Amino acid sequence: MTPVRLVIRHVASRPVRSVLTIAAIGLSVGLVGFLVLVNGALRNDWSENMGKRVMVVAKTSFFERLPMAYLAKIEDVPGVKRVCPFDFVLAFHKDNRPENQVPLQSAPADALLEVYIEAKVPPEQAAAWKADPTGSIVGPILTKHFGWKVGDRIVLKAPVPGGVVETTIRGIMGYKVDNGVYLHRKYFENLTGDTGQAGIFWILAKTRQDVPKITAEIERRLENAPVPIRAMSEKQWQLQFMEMLGNVQALLGGIGLATAFTLFLITSNTLAMSARERRSETALLRVLGFPRVTVVRLLLLEGALFAALGAALGLGFMAAFARLVGAGIEDTQWAGLGALLQVDAASVALVLGLSAVIGLGASLVPAFNLSRRPIVSLLREAA
Repeated sequence: MTPVRLVIRHVASRPVRSVLTIAAIGLSVGLVGFLVLVNGALRNDWSENMGKRVMVVAKTSFFERLPMAYLAKIEDVPGVKRVCPFDFVLAFHKDNRPENQVPLQSAPADALLEVYIEAKVPPEQAAAWKADPTGSIVGPILTKHFGWKVGDRIVLKAPVPGGVVETTIRGIMGYKVDNGVYLHRKYFENLTGDTGQAGIFWILAKTRQDVPKITAEIERRLENAPVPIRAMSEKQWQLQFMEMLGNVQALLGGIGLATAFTLFLITSNTLAMSARERRSETALLRVLGFPRVTVVRLLLLEGALFAALGAALGLGFMAAFARLVGAGIEDTQWAGLGALLQVDAASVALVLGLSAVIGLGASLVPAFNLSRRPIVSLLREAA
């Protein structure tokens, strides 16, 4: 009987333990692979135009406002195609329950539609919005959630004098992951009474290659400005915004490490049990003249078998996790992230490599310990 057939027979002789071990490996490496997919999605652009945009915010606080006097200086920077002063507050529709929260934003209509390329508002609806000073355009997530349609008059509770914002929906964006309500900047300034300031300057660069030069030049020109600023790519801004909830990438890394370590312990325990059960088999092999390396090879092959089957199962789990999470956030503002959760060569290699390292690494110590045991000792214990 060949070593491979002997290992398969030994694994199949204990089906419950073997199945549970393979399932544990598959679930664990699949989870680690999925976390790597999420981490990669966070680092990538959620849309093809994100890499061409720059955000300018206050350096001291995310909520500190910037003077509108900065607008001309930013527009003068080489490589800048269009600048859009942008403001936002959190509002509510009907009541203050979390599910009725609405991001309320304002910007000049022409600048917003040029910088926010993904918006894709139908031309006739964009024209209707521009013609209505108190009108708005909305993201399709909100229209689906609240049943809104073009022409509806909506009232939102917002942190403005009077406590409410009234607007008529004049257009619906074609960008399916948007969940905001967008007002004219002048209307928003009239509601708040706050003129001459903006929360963010949203910049469209002429090319992706201009983005690093634009951020460096803006920070240089406004280095000694009354309100210190920070210029960054839109992707950096998005990650910074998410990290207000905590260090997301460190959290993912911590979960992945804990999962891998737990998996290593589970596999080590299984293979240690297998080594103990092989004492009579090992003694017989040694009596028949087989070298110690044969014993090591058998346990390493068993670890490799667990690793291979666990990796195959792990790839299935990783793909299933990605599909389920992507479907779960499809109708939310995180849909852009869900679209990036695609299994690629790097994630497959990670799952295969992690399974191999754990399977073979966990079998090394039991294999060498068993191979070094004296024949007499093995026969006595087996008896």
